[in-house]
Amino acid sequence: MPDQIQAVVHLWLQGNDPAFKQVFDHYYPRLRKYAFRYLKEEAWAEDTAMEILAKCWEKKDAIQVPTFENYLFTIARHHVINCWKQRVDTLISFDTVTDHQLESVTADPLLSKELQTVYQESIAALPQQRRTIFLLHKNERLSYKEIAAALHISPKTVENQMGAALKHLRSAVMQYLTSVIL
Repeated sequence: MPDQIQAVVHLWLQGNDPAFKQVFDHYYPRLRKYAFRYLKEEAWAEDTAMEILAKCWEKKDAIQVPTFENYLFTIARHHVINCWKQRVDTLISFDTVTDHQLESVTADPLLSKELQTVYQESIAALPQQRRTIFLLHKNERLSYKEIAAALHISPKTVENQMGAALKHLRSAVMQYLTSVIL
């Protein structure tokens, strides 16, 4: 079968547009399954598979037959990472992060438990003042002005420290999630 699909891919890339239906029929289920394994959401997996194959259609002039499958799954991996990044950005922006919200990123209870650990360890790794500011804002729901007054610092310092804390947390969570699929 690999030789047959490679021949069909070659036909398609040589300008035989109807051959793309066979390429699509062969790779769509595999891409959907791959995306579902990491996204745990059927609609996102279907959209991912469709977007990847649409991107291949658009970029067909730059694709080489022998590396087509690698190209597809490299795009799929990057797409999954970007989906997780969007979910993490949304999650990190919440006032508090619950186990349920972490599970919504991965839809996998074990992975979400590990993610919760990464999140908590990342908070613990923040410098003392940054951690204090972050926890006052997230847990105590204090405004930047209230935190600034309580710590005798400027609101701009609070804003800068919160930005740095959020950047650190996004990075740690994304590094962990990315390592899961590599």
